[in-house]
Amino acid sequence: MKLSIRFTDRLMILLTAWGILVGTYDLGSISISLPKLIVLWHLSGWQQSLLGSSSLLGMIIGSLGAGILADRFGRRSVLVFDFATFVVAEAISAVAPNITIFIAARFIVGVGIGADFATAFPYLSEMLSETTRGRIMAAVMWAANFGMLGAYGVGAFCLLLGANGWRYTLALGALFALPLLYFRSALPESPLWLRGHVATFTELKTTWGHLRMRRMIAINGVNWFLYQISDQGLSLFLPTFLVGQLGASVARDVAASLMVKTVTIPAALLTIFLIDRKGRRPLQIWGFLGRALGLFTLAALTFSTAEDNKFCVILALIATYAFGALGPDKTTVIVPAEQFPTEMRASGQGITEAIGRIGGVVGVMGYALLSTSLGVSAGLLLFAMAAFTGFIVTLYTTRETNQQPVAFLQDSDCISTNLGDENHRIKTYDTYK
Repeated sequence: MKLSIRFTDRLMILLTAWGILVGTYDLGSISISLPKLIVLWHLSGWQQSLLGSSSLLGMIIGSLGAGILADRFGRRSVLVFDFATFVVAEAISAVAPNITIFIAARFIVGVGIGADFATAFPYLSEMLSETTRGRIMAAVMWAANFGMLGAYGVGAFCLLLGANGWRYTLALGALFALPLLYFRSALPESPLWLRGHVATFTELKTTWGHLRMRRMIAINGVNWFLYQISDQGLSLFLPTFLVGQLGASVARDVAASLMVKTVTIPAALLTIFLIDRKGRRPLQIWGFLGRALGLFTLAALTFSTAEDNKFCVILALIATYAFGALGPDKTTVIVPAEQFPTEMRASGQGITEAIGRIGGVVGVMGYALLSTSLGVSAGLLLFAMAAFTGFIVTLYTTRETNQQPVAFLQDSDCISTNLGDENHRIKTYDTYK
């Protein structure tokens, strides 16, 4: 089906996708830099964990704060401010003289990235029609695959330039983000937010307190949490893992990481094709299950000493990344942006994302600690169990949001725009079952 999209809509889609690309480029660049930084600053296991999780901790704070601010003051201003924060902190991390300043800068970078994720998808869900919303938001999320691939490709090249190659990789991230500060200021504000936003923080807090809103937050947050355990953990330590499994140089295994991650491109394309045809829920179910099987296989392969073991490791990694990109990588972000009512869409997305980012911290720190104390297989089993649990949770709790107008989910079935009318609000919530 050919999409008819106005210029302003194209600009909106491009600028939100650009932000996602830059944010994931940054997260990928740290995984490229980590092996060099371990040697440069003689990092211990706990320092590696702290470095890897610092930006994720920042994303928790950024998503919570930005979600609340975007519901109270609007989406557009947050979409500009978050990348102003990102550019400054990314530049500092590129020139950081020691691990302390580097970790602090990485935390602030995470605040900017978390704020963007919490605001961009609620904004898109309010600006797009239900017939194209899934495909376009999945396409915007597709930019994340290119961001990670770009980080691996640019990082592999920069590492060849000498000891400061990791600094060049990070500095380029700041340069990529600079144009967003200008162009995002031209974006229109969400008409749905203008029509139905809360007037005070007290009203927003009242909205959060309803049982059905807490249930939405819990279900979507747990799904995001379980996916991020393996997603952030595996992405951060992939080059380091390949160095140990394939026994080659860092630059060569960055290239191997690039090859493995390339499979996410066609898998994400398939998601774009299927998400409005088959729905969000089936993709998330099969994506979690396939990822779990790939990770269990990968954990088993770490015990093998067969000659073809390296080839099997690459195949298992490819399957793991493909199933993730096919479903939960996109759906855990898209579904909450569609489910929450306009009055709390950004803050609901922010809370859900924050729960998910905690999963990322668990994955990064859990893998670092388990792999150093019990072996790589223990860290991989943590990822596998999280993915399998995500399959179970999605199967029994997650509802379909495909082809449902945001106005239907928001106004007539989720929440009243009259926040003082408690009885009406409870009645409309209860129709969403």
